Amino acid sequence: MWAPFQCLEEFPALEKLVTVRSDNYHHFFMQKYESTPIPLVIYGVPFHNVTFNEAVEWIVDRVRSGRPANIATANLDFVTKAWHDPELQRILIDADLVLADGFPMVKLSPFFGPQLKDRVTGSDLTPLLAARAAQDGLSVFGLGGAAGVAEKALEILKKRHPELKIAGSYSPPFAPLLDMDHRKILQRLEKSRPDILLVAFGSPKQEKFISMHVRGWNVPVTMGIGASLDFIAGAQRRAPVFFQKCCLEWLWRICSNPRRLFIRYLANLHFLFSASRQMFLINQMRDKPGPFQTLEDSDFQTLEKMGIAADRFQPLESETLAAEFVTRIDGVAQGRNLLLDLHALPWLNSLELGALLEINKFCRQWGKRLILYAPRSKVRRLLEICRLTDYFNVATRIDEVQGIVEFIEEHVEGEMAYEMGALKLELPVELTAATLPAFEQQMSFIHEELKEKGGLKTVEVDASQLDFIDSSGLGFLISLKKTTQGKGVSMSITHLAPKPRRTFEIARVDKILLHS
Repeated sequence: MWAPFQCLEEFPALEKLVTVRSDNYHHFFMQKYESTPIPLVIYGVPFHNVTFNEAVEWIVDRVRSGRPANIATANLDFVTKAWHDPELQRILIDADLVLADGFPMVKLSPFFGPQLKDRVTGSDLTPLLAARAAQDGLSVFGLGGAAGVAEKALEILKKRHPELKIAGSYSPPFAPLLDMDHRKILQRLEKSRPDILLVAFGSPKQEKFISMHVRGWNVPVTMGIGASLDFIAGAQRRAPVFFQKCCLEWLWRICSNPRRLFIRYLANLHFLFSASRQMFLINQMRDKPGPFQTLEDSDFQTLEKMGIAADRFQPLESETLAAEFVTRIDGVAQGRNLLLDLHALPWLNSLELGALLEINKFCRQWGKRLILYAPRSKVRRLLEICRLTDYFNVATRIDEVQGIVEFIEEHVEGEMAYEMGALKLELPVELTAATLPAFEQQMSFIHEELKEKGGLKTVEVDASQLDFIDSSGLGFLISLKKTTQGKGVSMSITHLAPKPRRTFEIARVDKILLHS
């Protein structure tokens, strides 16, 4: 695993990789907001409503733009995991394109809003993308799978399409995500400079790996493809076309590998019935507008003086109207914190939830937040069930809005202080691949102070303000822990809230980080 700094006396982290990540991160978010299809949110996970051909065209256009993109091919198992894994859900929310790789999402989509056009599987999209890459002169890199699988799969694609440019392939030794040799992989990618990177680590490892690095590497498009390379190389046999057309591919897979897949599919089925029942019961609830302060014109003026843009959310009857609304709200926000008044809406369908996610996404790209004002009881319950209250800020009073903004601005970057051999690190509200460069930059200033004032005896990491952490943040803390131990310095993490603690537990680093 990479170290966030070479030794305790050299605090600038990740050497040149951090500089690359930080510069690309800034460039990425300073681009003009570019609308992709408004996603449809089903069970709290966004799915972009595209066909195979539209997905291929989107990928080619994104490669040409040069902006790094993260594509996820999500099925029911993804959604099941996302309900229990806050990091995976955030990755899917932040992904540039999420494809519905599963019939349940397509078949159930009309109950949540518009119908998804098609099931777009990674296993079928990969060969189509290879054909288009050969036609357009784009290079492909295969990463993951068992030893030799990626290389063989790309050789087969090359035989099918002689003009296909193979940038390279690599099957790293199997290891947990945070124990992998990330630096070696990044160096290979930096050397080969592929246009399209296909990552086959399996879910959710591949999605977390991509999220950790997508802002920093020079790869225009990256897609997690699961077992697609195995299917192409013949390492695994895919279900016959008959089973695929009859929506019975899951049955074929269970029969092919019952020991590994039976429990997984049983858990997915249990989730599907449980989540559907909860959604149905919420939909049948009586509409009770909750007690809230109705926004008057004077309130909008007050919010404007506070530097907060404000508008009223409206029903969105088509994808065109949703796209127009998102574009208009982007102009209203203009890089500021944004409040949207939801009190008039008794329900939110999948398209309206998708529009809110897109608006929140561009607010976060500017380092700001979207605040949902006065959602009714049914809407509030819907957001809770879909785990979206962890992503949105919700308020019912103007003073509450001001408090949310002040808290985020105060703790967005975290703080560091050094005194008498003790270093105290207050973690920011979110410690992620996106926020880590700024946090590490602060450590360079502490480095100078350490040089002047002498040795370090203790490091106290205050997590009281931490609301969300991803694998990049965990990797940073693990490396800090190992470095302090190697130097005989005591390190502790205090005041960790239940939600980020859950991420520690899922990554199985809680015993490493939370115990001496």
